[in-house]
Amino acid sequence: MAEKLVCRDCQCAEGELHEIFCTKELCPFCYGQLASCSCIHTVLELTPEETKVVDEYVDDFKEPLKSIVARWKAALETKGRIRFGEDLRILKITG
Repeated sequence: MAEKLVCRDCQCAEGELHEIFCTKELCPFCYGQLASCSCIHTVLELTPEETKVVDEYVDDFKEPLKSIVARWKAALETKGRIRFGEDLRILKITG
């Protein structure tokens, strides 16, 4: 029996979603690393003020960042987050 793969960062099993914003999760918009891609800016059409808040990323439990992160999570869910295993195929790491 083949051993199931497990994400080294968030420990999700193959076929599961990474913990949100796991450093290994791919962005469903650009297929780059979700934690560091800039899609949040373009997808959410952030205002200059919102861009500053996101770039400073002080505390996502407090407004206004809390609302921006909630919008970003909703956009990711709508687009369709990439499950662990599928991301490896997209990156051509596995068959």
